[in-house]
Amino acid sequence: MEGDSVTLNPRTEIPEDNSAQWWFGDTLIARMNKAAGLFSTSEGDNVGFNGRLKLDHQTGSLTITNTRTDHTGLYTLKIKSRTETSEIFSVTVREMKIMSVMEEDSVTLKTDTKTQRDDQILWMYGPESTRIAEINRAVSEFPSHEDVLDERFRDRLQLDNQTGSLNITNITNADSDVYILTSRRRGTKGLINVGVSDSGLSPGAIAGIVAGVLLVFVVAGVICHCCKSPTDDAEKNETSDP
Repeated sequence: MEGDSVTLNPRTEIPEDNSAQWWFGDTLIARMNKAAGLFSTSEGDNVGFNGRLKLDHQTGSLTITNTRTDHTGLYTLKIKSRTETSEIFSVTVREMKIMSVMEEDSVTLKTDTKTQRDDQILWMYGPESTRIAEINRAVSEFPSHEDVLDERFRDRLQLDNQTGSLNITNITNADSDVYILTSRRRGTKGLINVGVSDSGLSPGAIAGIVAGVLLVFVVAGVICHCCKSPTDDAEKNETSDP
């Protein structure tokens, strides 16, 4: 999530006689040469990290602090010796919306877009990502899964079949948590942290409840592949860790 830190760890520690470079897309952002004692990060305005990069001089791992959504992308670690080996990390940074509502009110969780003809939208709830509602336009199915979580949402979910927005009526304190919207066509689309307060609490107390239930969902995948020199083409190897 925005504001979190993420550390990209190489599969193995970089040997003393090897050099390494970290790239964000086609921009060099960090480099190290243990033998020469050279360790540096490049944090120009063109990449927007501005002091957020920390390079571990022993392991070669790269930490990005206080992440922003524009730090989403592919990070490549190139380790150079007699051959060159690459590891690729795919990082996604998401923004979380925060909503404060009162008990017994209704709240609408919006998708801010219309569903596409062949799209499938899922609404999930809580740290276990329990499915509570979905839209499958391809087969004209719009089920709500109100029997989950001891029927907590029984007769309280209203799904907009055009926009995919989800309305929860007569909301209670027990409904405070993170709601996750995903689209099968576009991947994870949004996270909404809903904090519910009884009518006797002040706005400051409501904000405290919201902060208390804030959960971190860091979506990061790691794809690693090895690239060898032309003399090793016959032994070309590629691995992927989603």
